[in-house]
Amino acid sequence: MNRMMQPVVKACSETQMDQRRIKRTSSRTAFSLVELLVVIGLIAALIGILLPVLGSTRERAKRTACLSNLRQAHLVFAMYAQSHRDQVPLGFRRARQFNSMLYSQTAQRFVLWGVLHQAGMLGDGRTFYCPSEENPSFQHDTPQNPWPLVNAAALPGRNIQAGYALRPEADIPDALNAPLPRLSRFKSRAILADLTASKVRLDTRHRAGLNALFGDGSASWISRDAVEPAISRLPEPFGAPDASRDGDVLAVWAGIDRR
Repeated sequence: MNRMMQPVVKACSETQMDQRRIKRTSSRTAFSLVELLVVIGLIAALIGILLPVLGSTRERAKRTACLSNLRQAHLVFAMYAQSHRDQVPLGFRRARQFNSMLYSQTAQRFVLWGVLHQAGMLGDGRTFYCPSEENPSFQHDTPQNPWPLVNAAALPGRNIQAGYALRPEADIPDALNAPLPRLSRFKSRAILADLTASKVRLDTRHRAGLNALFGDGSASWISRDAVEPAISRLPEPFGAPDASRDGDVLAVWAGIDRR
């Protein structure tokens, strides 16, 4: 009888062992899935931490490149001043918010920055645009803001903007039939800056502040606090120039001068 039961007992034992192995395998599989989920969670958390850091690093690099652009612009202004009795086109066109134009479609001529362009001093123009700019209307050579040729037979049917703002020192007539400001007068005062015509212009590039170039050739980062609240009172300029905004524009540049 015992001999007859031995195969049955053995089979039962083997079945129990198989069941235990299946349970252990299932436990190990469940544990591996938990581990995988934990790892995925950790990776997601790390990505969430690293992405803002990487974005901040990229913006700092662009901010540095922007400062370099402004320093190179000073060399251009200095060379132009040497050839034009210290005079440079630091000013605005009809209202102080309009201080970054290069070509006017309405006048069909180069204005402000365009004076330097006509003198052959801006090259391909890349240096005169901020790498942080997100608005294609103020980027270099986009469909909305094409880079012009000095002697082009036909220019696009739109205004063309430079990527930096001129200090709105004087109303510069298109015909250039009046004396221009003298570069040597500025020294510790700003002569160029990131676009400052409105709050929107800051919001589409560095946001937290702006870069500015001074008459002595130095360039500095300016906190946004320095140009508030005047900058927030300036709407995006559309249509005809509005001289009623001039006071806020001057307040912005006074804030930049204080560094």
